[in-house]
Amino acid sequence: MLELNNQYTMMQRRIDTEFLKSFFNDDFAGIDALPYQIIPKTRTPNRCCIYKERAMVRYRLMALMGVDIENKDDERKPLSQYAKEAVEKDPPVAPVLTTIQTGCYGCPPNQYKISDACRGCFARPCMVNCPKDAVSFVNGQAHINEDRCIRCGKCLEVCPFHAVVHIPVPCEDACPVDAIKKNDLGYVEIDHTKCISCGKCARSCPFGAIAEKSGILSVAKMLKNQEKVVAMIAPAIEGQFPGTLGQIKAALLAVGFDKVIEVAQGAEVTSLHEAEEVQKKKKAGEGYMTTSCCPAYMEMIDRHLPFLKEKRSGALSPMGYTANLSKELYPDSKCVFIGPCLAKRIEAVKLRNIEGCITFSELSAIFIAKNIDVREMPADDLGDTANFEDCREFALTTGVAGCVLSRVEDKDSIQTLPINGMDKKTFR
Repeated sequence: MLELNNQYTMMQRRIDTEFLKSFFNDDFAGIDALPYQIIPKTRTPNRCCIYKERAMVRYRLMALMGVDIENKDDERKPLSQYAKEAVEKDPPVAPVLTTIQTGCYGCPPNQYKISDACRGCFARPCMVNCPKDAVSFVNGQAHINEDRCIRCGKCLEVCPFHAVVHIPVPCEDACPVDAIKKNDLGYVEIDHTKCISCGKCARSCPFGAIAEKSGILSVAKMLKNQEKVVAMIAPAIEGQFPGTLGQIKAALLAVGFDKVIEVAQGAEVTSLHEAEEVQKKKKAGEGYMTTSCCPAYMEMIDRHLPFLKEKRSGALSPMGYTANLSKELYPDSKCVFIGPCLAKRIEAVKLRNIEGCITFSELSAIFIAKNIDVREMPADDLGDTANFEDCREFALTTGVAGCVLSRVEDKDSIQTLPINGMDKKTFR
């Protein structure tokens, strides 16, 4: 997958920020001008021309406003009209991902190629290990017969000179559940009956042809209207912004949030419930239990691995318990979850007591639009965090299991098996 530090993510950050500036300044007309402002005619285009780049900015703005581009694209409708409609009525959250065919380059199929690094060695492990006899040698160089190749990658694994190159289709390669396909025109499509909303395809596409439908506008409306809003922040937020957690809390209050609650508080409740479950299952001899607070993992079980339903924990995620706590403490306030993952939007819809869900990247755009520098903020009081200090580690691999086991009696008798991430191999 692409590293986050690239031109695409920087462009997306600017699009988000400029849109929010126009929105907070009541400048709907300015929204129509954003594609031209962001892609001026003096700019050297990365694509074929500035007109395609402007079209892509327009589509990204539509996705930012929650538009389902696959089914709701009206080329004649101004962006300002989309904005007014989104302000009047929040668009549906699902599906979280949408495709932009204008941006798709119809990448050729996944393939393996022999590079000039091939030395035509005597051992020829690529030829010997190929299960379909797809590798032959012509004029002392290896050659792959595409008609026979099954793309298993054996040749790549065994070549001592690393002369075999894997050329993937990034979005298809990243999707763990094969929800990405090409339509009859050769452009990307998402099978939403298979999609688990993990967002790997959106992050992997270097052309930006897959976009997430943002929830930032509904949150910006709450802040602009000075509604009472509780920010529920995921523990991973400390690694996303400069400054201390106290400064981040102060910055959230400065942009208009009324209260800030750490989701680690809900994580403590989750770990207590799961610890109780583990002990009950152990006494009853019911075998293993899976535990994860990842909504994409939950979607994977529901859609693709139903035999695991009875094995997964029945506890709510930290976000769910934190939302319950927020409603108890501040019944007249709305709840907004702020975390690293777009899949949380699907979970938020199912829980029904969360009114907004944005990512750290979107929060960063709000800070920039509001001229808030976290590093310059005076640190706010975090309150007593002793009870849930270790639950901030939920964001780490094995962090959930570690917190659960710390609340279990005779934890040494319980074995754990971590699964770090979801990919095609894990799924199979």
